[in-house]
Amino acid sequence: MNWQIIDYKFKKEIDNLPVQCKKKYAVFKYISEHSGLKGIGGYPGFKLEQLKGNLKGVYSVRLNIAYRVLFIVNEEKKLIEIYEVSKHEYNQ
Repeated sequence: MNWQIIDYKFKKEIDNLPVQCKKKYAVFKYISEHSGLKGIGGYPGFKLEQLKGNLKGVYSVRLNIAYRVLFIVNEEKKLIEIYEVSKHEYNQ
């Protein structure tokens, strides 16, 4: 069974991404739908991270140095729900 990706709440944000980020998001979505978290983790360009603190349980992948996708995984239901698509603020 393939994975389901829920990203309709972020269509506007995804549509407004730079072209290169849109392409990488399409790759992220394709891999997610076919392989879930295991597939995402096996793709080195995404730099998969499990977040901590108030975002515990949320995962992050990078679309480029500035943009990232945050998402929640439900392994039992084979579901990935997009939590946020945005510019990442780095603390210097």
